[in-house]
Amino acid sequence: MKKISLPIFALAILVVSFNSCSSDDEDNVVIQGEVTNQNTGNPIENATVQINTPQELSDIFGRTDELGQYSIGEIEVSEVTDLTILASATEFVEATRTLKVAPGDNITSFNFELTEEGSDDGGGDDDDEEEVGGEAGGPAQIQLVNVTSPAINVAETGGITSTTFTFEVQDSAGRSVDRNHEISFEIIRGPEGGEYITPATGLTNSSGRVTSNLVSGDSSGTVRIEAIIDRSDVGLTIRSSPVIVSISSGFPHPDNFNVAPRVYNFDAYAYLNENHTNNITVSVGDLKGNPVKEGTAVYFSASNGGLVNGSAVTNETGYATVNLAANGSTPQTHPDGVGFVDVVAQTVDKDNNYIEKTTTLLLSDPRDPVMTINPGTINVPHSGGQSFEFTIIDRNGYPMAAGSQITVSVGEGLVANGDVDFVLGDFFNPGPGSTEFGFVVDDTDDVNSDVVNTSLTVTIETPSGFIKSLTIQGTRAKTAN
Repeated sequence: MKKISLPIFALAILVVSFNSCSSDDEDNVVIQGEVTNQNTGNPIENATVQINTPQELSDIFGRTDELGQYSIGEIEVSEVTDLTILASATEFVEATRTLKVAPGDNITSFNFELTEEGSDDGGGDDDDEEEVGGEAGGPAQIQLVNVTSPAINVAETGGITSTTFTFEVQDSAGRSVDRNHEISFEIIRGPEGGEYITPATGLTNSSGRVTSNLVSGDSSGTVRIEAIIDRSDVGLTIRSSPVIVSISSGFPHPDNFNVAPRVYNFDAYAYLNENHTNNITVSVGDLKGNPVKEGTAVYFSASNGGLVNGSAVTNETGYATVNLAANGSTPQTHPDGVGFVDVVAQTVDKDNNYIEKTTTLLLSDPRDPVMTINPGTINVPHSGGQSFEFTIIDRNGYPMAAGSQITVSVGEGLVANGDVDFVLGDFFNPGPGSTEFGFVVDDTDDVNSDVVNTSLTVTIETPSGFIKSLTIQGTRAKTAN
């Protein structure tokens, strides 16, 4: 088998080359793929793959090798052209597919799956089922049997922008009709962004099937198509109108382009540590709020402080993340004050305009925070309590970084309640809950009232690992053990 097929394959390529020898190689189209058994997935050797239309290219063909692979090249076109390609093999039902090509295209993975003649096309064990005998009658119904990609991308985004669909025409008994019944296709509902079907008409093959392509336009939305057979011989129009494809993942749109940090208050002022980072994340959506195509590029910049990765690409959900690192900067010139920085995310919309979004962060100083406790001494009466207020700010007068751990510890026989063990929230401005806190210390002994010395300590630990404590002394009314 191999000794026969390889020379035939070589002869096919030679024929194609001879017919196209006068063309510009760079403008010629090459189509490659494989032909396999639809039921088993095995490659089909010596299958013929031939251009069916347009007629002037119908002498171009190739044959598959032992791996089921084929290549037809030197297809000379001078403009965007619709091709119909037919694959056939002995003891298999032939299949056709269509595609649109332009000069210089190199099409890969344009594959065919052929059904064995007499096969039930994957329907399982039907030995006990009754079948209608005889030749098929005229067309009576149309069924959608295959869509290669039920979700495609908006045109020009670099993603999959077309899908192949196949309808089967059957008679009233469910038998596939024969060849040369014309079926036409049209879009009856879509996003109206220039999407189209090519070719718009086709003829059934020996299995009663017709294949065409839906090509996306510049808008997202659901597409419903209609397959139509006009039986003027009996005054009947047969229709099938499935919703087959959604078009999404258009170009970035400013209304759906947003950026935000993991935390807005980041302890990185005058602190240099490449491993201490803050995630900056963008979400990138198209006009309809769908994620843009995976791999869409976004550029980042930090205007006056911090060190940010310059670029990232979106994932399948439309998100991209970079790190802002503590680079020792001490920003001074931001309108909001010392320590504030802007991180800008930028990409390009469908009209080639830059779209940008800015997020503002505060780089708080983690070194040596300023801490006060009021009152500055402890004087807890027997079976009574004492209220305290304390403040913690960074050296620029702002709240400490989001995620800082603050704890209050007291001596034996005392208990503290209030702001005594908590994680600081994400704040820009000083005030209650961000830099000002309070708690009450109570005596827990209701029997002894002897005065003894005690202490109270407030401790803060920043996310960057800096720790500082402030301790005050005083007395409590309780007998020492």
